[in-house]
Amino acid sequence: MSNAKHCCIGIDIGAGLGAKIGLFAHAHHQLGECLLHREEFGETYDQLVTNLIARLHHLLKEHGFRMKQVSAIGIASPGLFRSDGSYLLVANLPQLTGHNLKERLAQETGVPVAIDNDANVGGLAEWSVLKMGLLYWVFGGGWGGAWIDKSGTVKFPAVDWDGDDRKLHYTNEPGYAIPLSRLMLKTLFYQYGTSFERFEQIAVEDMKLPGGRLTGPGGDPDSIRAEVILSGPGRCRLFRAVVGNDDFYHRFLDIHETRQMMDPSIAGAHISKLSTMRVESAITTDRLFGHCLAHATLIMFKQMRQAPGGVAEALPICLGGKPSYALPYFGPTAQRQFGSMGILSYMRPSVIDERGLNANLLGAAVLAEKTAAPS
Repeated sequence: MSNAKHCCIGIDIGAGLGAKIGLFAHAHHQLGECLLHREEFGETYDQLVTNLIARLHHLLKEHGFRMKQVSAIGIASPGLFRSDGSYLLVANLPQLTGHNLKERLAQETGVPVAIDNDANVGGLAEWSVLKMGLLYWVFGGGWGGAWIDKSGTVKFPAVDWDGDDRKLHYTNEPGYAIPLSRLMLKTLFYQYGTSFERFEQIAVEDMKLPGGRLTGPGGDPDSIRAEVILSGPGRCRLFRAVVGNDDFYHRFLDIHETRQMMDPSIAGAHISKLSTMRVESAITTDRLFGHCLAHATLIMFKQMRQAPGGVAEALPICLGGKPSYALPYFGPTAQRQFGSMGILSYMRPSVIDERGLNANLLGAAVLAEKTAAPS
């Protein structure tokens, strides 16, 4: 039984493994954790809520707490939100779309609840350690991000989005909102000895795009969305475009690894292995990824400089998520290009990841602390 009189709860809702639930004396003192597996979510919203609350009570009881001792609940979740905390869209968890989990949990538990996009919450976790303004990026199925100011406030969150790409701030939805010029990419791919047209064909087939052509934000035919390249799947597409029909890299992988090269969720680790072994196709892939990232970052910083108060040029950029573990491979090229473009910020691994912690779960606890009513 815990000696603490009060606690807070952090919840990290994932579309993969499930919802991780953490019990905290404070954000950097976790008391316990449990998991509501994805298959336990149920088919409906009501089933998910019922099962989630039951698991909350079980975790509290296990550690000698009751719900009335919980100061607040913070939730990190994928998706876009309305200003009242309800879900606008959750692509991978459709039973949540249109519902207000924040309000429902508050009613059911009698505890203040806060909810935010998982990239924003991960950024809050980084801020809770660094206590300074920062950018937080996650390269996963796409490229998510957040700009956190020195007070721990998320700047320009994508709330109440009406579908107009022009209203998305590049720092909060970088992969989706940032346009990369097709002309620039064709020239850049050529410099690295590969074909943008081949990359586009791979991406169109991979993404099953109607019309067979990539377009940028707002349907712009002269650009593509940054995350088509700058994501876990994007890095895999780049590699396939670079190697073409050349299977020389096979000799550096075993038969199981070779078969997995078409699966972006697994292939990234194998590309990193090839880069470590100095296989030219993998090195070229990561240099090209880094160079594209630098161009996207420059576009982002141009918008940031127009914001009220501007931006500190040496803002640290913390990278979270498994594909971000490839930073040692694409980072050097990106950082060199940053310098040539006049960007003084530096990329670094997530300080939360370095401590072996879950950024979304810890960030949810930070969100809870910021929400808790004064005692």
